[in-house]
Amino acid sequence: ANWYGAHMKQMVANGLNRQPLGQIARRATELGFNCIRLPYSLDLVYLNNTRVPHHRTTLAANVDLWHLSPLQIFDRTVEALTAEGLLVILNNHVSSAGWCCGLTDNQGLWFTLEYPEQMWLDHLAFMTRRYKHNPLVVGFDLRNE
Repeated sequence: ANWYGAHMKQMVANGLNRQPLGQIARRATELGFNCIRLPYSLDLVYLNNTRVPHHRTTLAANVDLWHLSPLQIFDRTVEALTAEGLLVILNNHVSSAGWCCGLTDNQGLWFTLEYPEQMWLDHLAFMTRRYKHNPLVVGFDLRNE
């Protein structure tokens, strides 16, 4: 299954405004899924936002996450999924947060003017180190389809 949202301007997986994170992770296993593809943007990694934009709305069902950064919430999302025994594939979906891939957004390759190739490579090393101790984080989807 694909749990999109963290690659968008909200910088967190969709649905956290409606249900608690753990409940969503549990529901994925109840539905018979065994692996979740978790998209994110390079903005999530590099912008160092201290809070999710519009956190009171975006995280309405997860008040306990309000004080966390988007990257910390991504960590909690990975933890919640793997705590339920789900495999996780990290998906660097886009560079700049938002919907992609039109003819003019320059999101078609792994590098952009804002995020040159070395930053993309550095982020892969960063994310690998971040999740290397979690054996249920099983891989990377290196870019959107």
